[in-house]
Amino acid sequence: MTNFMKKFYTVLIFVFLPHFICGQDLTKFTLSGYVDTYYAWDDDKNGNPIRQFSSTVPYRDEFSLNIAQVSLKYNDTKVHGVLTLHYGDIPSVNWPANQQFVQEAYAGFSPAENLWVEAGYFLTHIGAEGLLPKGNFFNTLALATYYEPFYQSGVRVSYEFSPKVFGSLHLLNGYNVFADNNKNKSFGLTLGVKPANNLEIIYNNLVGNEISSGSEGKTRMYNNLVFKFSPSSKVDFLLGADLAFQERSSLTDSNAFATMFSGLAGIKYKISKKVSASIRGEIFNDKYGFLSGTFTDAAGNQTGLKAFGVTFGIEVRPVDNAFFRLESRYLSADKDQKIFTEEKNSRIEANTSIGIEF
Repeated sequence: MTNFMKKFYTVLIFVFLPHFICGQDLTKFTLSGYVDTYYAWDDDKNGNPIRQFSSTVPYRDEFSLNIAQVSLKYNDTKVHGVLTLHYGDIPSVNWPANQQFVQEAYAGFSPAENLWVEAGYFLTHIGAEGLLPKGNFFNTLALATYYEPFYQSGVRVSYEFSPKVFGSLHLLNGYNVFADNNKNKSFGLTLGVKPANNLEIIYNNLVGNEISSGSEGKTRMYNNLVFKFSPSSKVDFLLGADLAFQERSSLTDSNAFATMFSGLAGIKYKISKKVSASIRGEIFNDKYGFLSGTFTDAAGNQTGLKAFGVTFGIEVRPVDNAFFRLESRYLSADKDQKIFTEEKNSRIEANTSIGIEF
């Protein structure tokens, strides 16, 4: 066990043990868990066991643990707190070493009705898909989600204007970081509306200098729009669109803004009470490479990633809190971007998983 984890568990004991010793109302505590296992395959045999563009189900050709997590929540009228610890391939591939076992850890208070102020470690407020497979149509993440932030640290102020309108402000250390990488902070916004019970529209953004100290700062503005619609009890639609700008990042003019756009569209159809089928289309265009990085393509041009993909999946839920999934995906980059083995610009992949919540 690392020194960090020893200190963390010590703090955890001192924070929560007094509540139990003093006879704290245990009905205010909620304990939950989630376990997800998988097997993944693709035809990109590049010698690296971790598959490209795979934050979930990341290892090929082996049975593995996506994630095992446990969450403790405390909820009172004026205060609440959340602590989620996790272990598995998702945190080992995506989380920084010092915070690898902590998914979320934050506390909050309510100074007024419908208003909450919270501080700590959070999952990101950006994205149509979440990081965890249990909340998504698929195990794999679209490229749009892959390049979005997964986690963040800072302060969140949220307010429910009405049952149909909600919003939040975020003051953060930066884009997909826990520890700050420069002297600047990033600012984020969430604004959501629910015009009907089956429709939800959410706008998110994040603005800040995401360049590490020691290099010239460059302001980035990341915009995210989410559309969720369920026209019937059998059909769910999910749309996500991202548009980002970063100053002084164009490959053709070092003083010009660079742009990136991406999107996904998914449909889930419930064939029966226990079986559903889903399909997702995705696009990603970061031609200046300020998120995906730059490389030289087959034509000799310096470029960032441009790609599209299609995913199809079947989900079986024998009970409400457990699922079995089988899915496949075709992913293709621009014709001159030979990013996969054997000078190919496309990849076929498949995975299967079993997950349970408790």
